[in-house]
Amino acid sequence: MIPAERRARIVDLVKERRAVRVSSLSEDLGVSGMTIRRDLERLEVEGVLVRTHGGAVLKRHMAEETLYVERESASAEEKRRIAAAAAGLIEPGETIFLSSGTTAAQVIRHIDPSLEARIVTHNVGAIQEARGLRVEVVLAGGLYRPRSNAVSGPLALEHIARFHAGKMFIGVDGFDLEEGLTTPTMGMAGVERAMIAQTRGEVIALADASKIGVVADVVICGLDQVDTVLVDDGADEHVRAELSRLGLRCVVV
Repeated sequence: MIPAERRARIVDLVKERRAVRVSSLSEDLGVSGMTIRRDLERLEVEGVLVRTHGGAVLKRHMAEETLYVERESASAEEKRRIAAAAAGLIEPGETIFLSSGTTAAQVIRHIDPSLEARIVTHNVGAIQEARGLRVEVVLAGGLYRPRSNAVSGPLALEHIARFHAGKMFIGVDGFDLEEGLTTPTMGMAGVERAMIAQTRGEVIALADASKIGVVADVVICGLDQVDTVLVDDGADEHVRAELSRLGLRCVVV
C-alpha cells in the first residue's frame, strides 16, 4: 500500500470510528507506529483530524446553524442526562449564566422545584421550561433569532454586563480539542463570550458525543477558558483522557 492509499484508509477508519489509536492503526495497516504518527501529523495539517495522546479524532466542519426544532430531537437521551447533571450543580442562591442551545434549555427542566437561584440567559427556549419553578429567570433583551431561538446584539451584551455569575453552562455547536468551542453564528458567540467574561466561578461545557470533533467558523473560546465538560458515555474514552490531560474536569453521565 503506497502512502497516499494508506492515508486514505486512515481517513476512512477515522470517519467510521470517529477516534482511532496509533496502536490499532499500526496493526490494521501493517506498518510501524512511527509511520502512522507521520501520517496522522500530515492529515492534521490538512485539517482532516486532530491528533490526541496516542491517536486521533475526526474533525468535522459545521458550515451553518441548524434549526432549533431539528436540534431538539437529536441525541435526546444524551442531552437529557447532561442537562440533569448540570442542574444538580446549581447551588441555592447562586446566579447562573445559561447559553443558547437545546441542551442548555433543558437544564432548567431538571432544576429542583424548591431551589431558589437566578438564571440569566439569552435562550428563549429556556423560558418555556421555567413554569412551576422558584428560580428567577432573567431573559436578556436583543434581536430574536428564530433559527437559534435566542437573542443577540448590543442590548443583550448590555444586559449580560449587569451581572456576575458563579457558574456558566454553555451548550456547544462544535467542541474540538484544538479549536475549542465554536458556533456558526457571530451574534451567539458574542453574547456567550460576554457571559464567560462575567463568570467568577466555573465555566461548564455541555457536549454530547455528536458535538465532539465538530468545528464551526466562529470561535467562542478556547478550552483554556473551560473548567468542566459534561459528556455522555458515547464520548470516546481517548477524547475524555485528553481533556483530563489538558487540565479539564471531564464528567461522564
